[in-house]
Amino acid sequence: MKRSKVFSRALAAFSVLAIAQLTTHQAVAQGVTATTIKIGAYNALTGPIPLTAKQMVTGWRAAVQAVNDAGGIHGRKLELLVEDDGYEPSRALAASRKLVERDQVLVMTGLGTPTTVVAAKYLEQAKVPLLFPMGASSTQLNQAGLKQLFMAHPAYSSQAEIIVGYMIDQAGVKKPCMMYYLDPAGEDHFAGAKKAAAARNVPLLVAEGIDRAAADYTAPLLKAKNAGCDLMYTAVPLEVSARVVSTADRMDFRPKYAGFTSQADTTLVKLLGPLAEGFYAADMMVRPDADEPAVKTYLANLKKFSADAEPTFFVNYAYAAMMLIAEAIKDAGPQPTREKVLAALEKWNPKMSPLMGPIVLSPKDHDGKRSLYMVQFKGGKLVKVSDWLTAK
Repeated sequence: MKRSKVFSRALAAFSVLAIAQLTTHQAVAQGVTATTIKIGAYNALTGPIPLTAKQMVTGWRAAVQAVNDAGGIHGRKLELLVEDDGYEPSRALAASRKLVERDQVLVMTGLGTPTTVVAAKYLEQAKVPLLFPMGASSTQLNQAGLKQLFMAHPAYSSQAEIIVGYMIDQAGVKKPCMMYYLDPAGEDHFAGAKKAAAARNVPLLVAEGIDRAAADYTAPLLKAKNAGCDLMYTAVPLEVSARVVSTADRMDFRPKYAGFTSQADTTLVKLLGPLAEGFYAADMMVRPDADEPAVKTYLANLKKFSADAEPTFFVNYAYAAMMLIAEAIKDAGPQPTREKVLAALEKWNPKMSPLMGPIVLSPKDHDGKRSLYMVQFKGGKLVKVSDWLTAK
């Protein structure tokens, strides 16, 4: 009898230990330990857009530091792991697999539409939340109905519709043209621009799709020049947009220019100098020169992270997005899991971002933001030239 009691106690003790070990293993597998929470990110640190990628990392890490300096989330510090994908979809998939399967992150984020499209498909199967990546596609991301994906960056089709429509309605454009990448993001831009032009009975004279590896833009620009285009909508990354403008200038081709959200960035002035003057772009966040408490707090946190950091669009977006990720993890409770993070996000109706405004999500709709306003480079600075605009 005594031996039976001893055995029972030993078995009970073993069971408690086993359950504790299993719980610990499961927590680690979900990216959460007693002291840390792991967040993974794929990013184009090499390849065609390293400047953009560096700015994203600056914003992400500044936000992580700010959260950790404030005590973390339920007593745990955030840990950000970044993997280079070279802006290549196949490498983004490999980076995501490593971060999930080897590093055991809780949630993911990242940069780039073509890379996000691939990463999102894998993360959907792996049941890992992909939160507020920098990129957009109405058909493959924003409105694709993916359970694990949550977006705060407006779909490119909506952006193009708003931007090209504004340029025709308010900037006197009569012969709009565009350049776009031959990828999901580019197809989105093309669809939106075509819709805006058709709604106004204006022909989209030239719409040139280019390969992401292209380095010479002379041929499509010559076609646009010969067609008499008075607008070039540059539906390409910021650094590529700058090369398009400088190439066109050498060809004595100087239409109006307009770009999407990633080009609402003073980096364009650094790249183009005086050629940036008059360039239009769309923005989706509070300007960093706004006299608002949240902006002042953000700028203070950014300078605390790096005295040399500047509040560019990509830094701003990455910081705001990482703060939203931190809010989602916080809302998931003291013992966050991927499932709890997802459930918390689907109750954001709305969640106010001090820098982005309202983010509206639901179980049936993970496309959190659909409004923009127009800005223009004047005297080397970005000036707001419209109220908030929404695609029809």
